[in-house]
Amino acid sequence: MTKQIEQPAEKYDSIFSLFVRVFWALVGNAVLFFAAISIFLHKGGMFHTADAVFWGTVVALVLARYLDIKLYSGLTVTGLPASMTHWRKYTVILLICSAAIWIFSHIINHLFINI
Repeated sequence: MTKQIEQPAEKYDSIFSLFVRVFWALVGNAVLFFAAISIFLHKGGMFHTADAVFWGTVVALVLARYLDIKLYSGLTVTGLPASMTHWRKYTVILLICSAAIWIFSHIINHLFINI
């Protein structure tokens, strides 16, 4: 008599859900970093394309995290199911940090690059 161990059926998500998770967790943050560097190093007028890319990416990150939680059963860092409370916390932290980085990049640009 052999005992068979039952393994749980694996759930496969769509490729779009993988793209959404990788975007909000990694790619979007890299885009924000390079947009902030571009703002910092820009010579010329006060606002330019990097500002639009920066804030467009912030909006895309908030939307991607929302879709991940609502449509694709997004998880927290600890592996628990994420809720709308997690999304609100993520959104608030992202907006505060993004605004601080954006303002800091413009101030440094104005003080040191665009003299």
